[in-house]
Amino acid sequence: MPWQIDYALLSYTQFKKSKYYLPKDVEITIDTHLNLSNYLIDWDNSKLPKEFFIKKYNDLAILLKDYKHNSIVYDGDENYGLLDMQKQAYGDEFDYYISVCPDMYFSETALYSLIEAAKIIKNDYFVITPEISKMWDWTWDEITNKKYLNVPYNDWDKADIFDIRYDLKSSNEDIYLDPVSKSKFAIWFDLYSKSFYENLCRVHDDWTGYGPWDWYSMMLSDHVKSLGVDYQQYILRGQTIFEYSIGPLKDRGYTEYYKDFLKIKIGAKEQRDKFEARMNEYLNKGVQMIKNQNII
Repeated sequence: MPWQIDYALLSYTQFKKSKYYLPKDVEITIDTHLNLSNYLIDWDNSKLPKEFFIKKYNDLAILLKDYKHNSIVYDGDENYGLLDMQKQAYGDEFDYYISVCPDMYFSETALYSLIEAAKIIKNDYFVITPEISKMWDWTWDEITNKKYLNVPYNDWDKADIFDIRYDLKSSNEDIYLDPVSKSKFAIWFDLYSKSFYENLCRVHDDWTGYGPWDWYSMMLSDHVKSLGVDYQQYILRGQTIFEYSIGPLKDRGYTEYYKDFLKIKIGAKEQRDKFEARMNEYLNKGVQMIKNQNII
């Protein structure tokens, strides 16, 4: 989103650093999207124009020149968001997919570690997600770095991302895969097998804008696993990711100074609520899609 434009500098910088660790035979395509939808933002009554964000977005792209980079600007009148971006990403030439939330810190070796880990997994359908810092309830504990498990749930947002970064860089912990019993991921910096992303938990053709595809996918994949489908989620221990907005950047979220100059018509929460209201319908349709592919 336009108010997240400064996160592009942070994440692009980490991708630039990541390139030095990647094997030369690994080819990565990065799709970035600047969402200037007139459906979501009233540009006529905003104090900052679209051109401001487009200029900054294009200038920062130089940091991704080591990759095949598809720089996409949407400025039409339709609802547009994560679900539309996911549908555009499918391609026969890709072996894996990785979703990256723009406000997440990841180390410069995380991308390499995810790719190398994916090579040794034998499951047909799988998800790999790095560890995280403490979150607000127990459902996140299974993917939480053990160093932070004793942090009280109410204090989860008192962490400092730069402390987390230091802990990671000074740690001697081995990097390894750890299977989990129940799916838990949040489209933060996850790697998905091709068959998982394109077939098992494919985005429905009629979905637009934003919706919790992660929650849908967790429920659907755990359901089909109970029926014998060869699915597994793994935690990449020894690699911790978390939000940049924890710590010094927490104040006003590193985004509010742009929001002050924008007239936002529809937010993510409104779209999420509408999606969740139809979740059972979507899950039933997802099961039928899987049956049609003879996965179950």
